[in-house]
Amino acid sequence: MIRTIPLSTALRALRRAVLPGVLFAACAVLPATPADATLQQLQSGMEAPDFSLHQVSGGKGAFANLKGEKLTILLVWSTWDKKSEQALARMQKLYLKYRDQGLAVVAIKADVQESADTAIAQARSTVERLKLTYPVLVDSGLDYFHDLGIIALPTTVIVDKERVIRYELSGYPLVGAEEMADFVTASLGGAKPAIAAKKGYQPAKSALRFYNMGRNTLKSGRMAESSEMWFKKAIEADPTFVLPHISLGKFYMQRGDKALAEGQFREALGKEPTHVIALCESALLLFEDGRLAEGQSLLASALKADESYTPCYYYAGFAYGKQDKPEQALRMFDEAEKINPLDYNLYVYKGRMFEGQKKPQEAAAAYRKALETIFQTDDILRRTQLNPGSKTGEGLLLARAGNLKEAELALKAALVRNPNPVRAHYELGRVYEASGDPHKALAEYQEGIAKYRQGRK
Repeated sequence: MIRTIPLSTALRALRRAVLPGVLFAACAVLPATPADATLQQLQSGMEAPDFSLHQVSGGKGAFANLKGEKLTILLVWSTWDKKSEQALARMQKLYLKYRDQGLAVVAIKADVQESADTAIAQARSTVERLKLTYPVLVDSGLDYFHDLGIIALPTTVIVDKERVIRYELSGYPLVGAEEMADFVTASLGGAKPAIAAKKGYQPAKSALRFYNMGRNTLKSGRMAESSEMWFKKAIEADPTFVLPHISLGKFYMQRGDKALAEGQFREALGKEPTHVIALCESALLLFEDGRLAEGQSLLASALKADESYTPCYYYAGFAYGKQDKPEQALRMFDEAEKINPLDYNLYVYKGRMFEGQKKPQEAAAAYRKALETIFQTDDILRRTQLNPGSKTGEGLLLARAGNLKEAELALKAALVRNPNPVRAHYELGRVYEASGDPHKALAEYQEGIAKYRQGRK
């Protein structure tokens, strides 16, 4: 689904930075095909994950007891995004109009909060102010946010009664919002049957089964290497299925096999030339290889297809940093943060940019922000990493008391004892920052991020 939306300031700036001939060539070989990516690992025709989340009205709500007879709109929103309220209000109108014809609406709040109670209180305030009558749930640990693979907020996913995705919309652009409403009207009111039939490409069932096996093994951390086999099986079962190529490309990038990663993204683009994830990840590989103009042309094409994919912006910021254009770089990072401040990689690439500019203090601050975002968005890590009676907890207390040397010793002891000491690296980095040693702080923050990524494999 291509959405006709005005180009953002960031996109115009990026296109001006690209060599005109290169950009023209890129656009010439990238025809407009319906390849926008709303979710990172799911698409129309695939089953959306189930949920069981706290309701603002009390108790827990799951898909089974909240679904509509025909369609259910899942709206993932946040209090910090201005468009979320527009989407919530529009869903209220659709709900009142079509609830008797089989439509249900479930809004899921995905905000970083200190506690579930705070999140529920904020959601309740929004419900009362907008007079919402459909169920509103709170994803306080962001588990469902990650399960869906949200790219931007708000995100709208329309599913049938079997939880199969029938329509997706990322970012709530004006034209896209109207098309989404038309789809609901067509599906339930019969006004535009041609739109109602537009359910998107549906991969072969065997390919979906293999693809999900790959995702599950990769997510579990156990036998992660076997995910490569499952993704390849998915491609064999359905050669037109693009997502296994995307997942394989990211898998190879994490493993450091850039040539294999580039090959997978190239395969994906051969099948869906405007797939925003494939374009942006290919651009990053070009940036890493020093081919900046080629990479920027791919980013311009990606943003033309979909302006809501956050990595495109922070990859562009990273590239501007390499070109010694700090103002443009920071503008791109700001754009990324407006779209999705929950993406910790945003701050990682900002840190990498400052490293390249020989600014260790700014780099350390960016990497620290990355770790703080990880702690905010990873509920399990937040609950398990800091035990007050542990060496990490002891080091934290000593640091707060100003005993930086003793804190350093306690935290180093924590690193010896803890098999995945993400928090200890973070706290030690803060000690070094407070001691005026940004280089050591930078090293600790980087190690903490590396340990976190290892723990997720």
